[in-house]
Order: sequence, then structure tokens, then C-alpha cells
Amino acid sequence: MTCFCSYLTPLAILVAVLTPVTTYADDQDVIDYREHIMKSMGEQAAAIGQILEQKAPAENLATHIQILMIVEATAKRAFEPNVPGGRAKPEVWTKWAEFSKRLDELTANTEDLSKIAKTGGAAAIAPRIQAALTCKGCHDAFREPEK
Repeated sequence: MTCFCSYLTPLAILVAVLTPVTTYADDQDVIDYREHIMKSMGEQAAAIGQILEQKAPAENLATHIQILMIVEATAKRAFEPNVPGGRAKPEVWTKWAEFSKRLDELTANTEDLSKIAKTGGAAAIAPRIQAALTCKGCHDAFREPEK
């Protein structure tokens, strides 16, 4: 007769390996991740700016806007853990409804820009870019100045 215990160890290992991890190694991992997301957004916005200034290939405009939209869609999840630090002000979490609404609006605005860029290119985007990419307002309210 086989001991029932001999089945438990492999089962416990299998469950541990297959169970999704929903925690992070530490708070710094959370901060680092969201800083990467925000830096990616900034880099795409800078590339779009170069295209609009005719300093980079215009045929890449729609691609950069699409990438920006995708990264923006991940930003809210990056801030969901209430982990103060980095340049994020505490208001990100104390005014979460406002913060998350602004991110949702930014993503929706960028989605509209993406559609316009595919058909109208830089000429169609240029007059709309300032109103659509509302980064500064959010940064003023929710980001500490660079030290």
C-alpha cells in the first residue's frame, strides 16, 4: 500500500508553480515598473513631437501613436498598487477617481488620434495634439518635480 503523503509533495509543488503570483518582490519593484511605463509614454510623445517637427519619418507617426495608446492603457494598472514613491504624489491614491479618469481620457484621446493619423497623417494630427495629450495637467497635479 502506497502512502498518501507521497502524493502530497509533488501536488504541493505543482500548485505552487502554477498559482499566479499577485505580489511583487518589494515596493521598489512597483515603483520601478510604473516609472518604466511613464518613461515609455514620454519617449513615444517625444518621437511624435519629432515627427510633427519634421525631424523624423512621418510614415512612423501612426505607429508611435498606437504604441503610446497601448502603453497608456497599461499605466493605470501600474499605479493600482498603493505604493508611494518615485515622483508620484500621494494624491495619485487619495484622488484615485480623478487620476484614473484622467488616464482613461488620455487613452481615449490617443485612440482618436490613432484613427486620425491612419487617414490624415501629421497634417491632421498637428492641430489636435495639444488638446489630446493632456500630460502636463496630470503631471502638475500628480507628479513631484524632478530633483
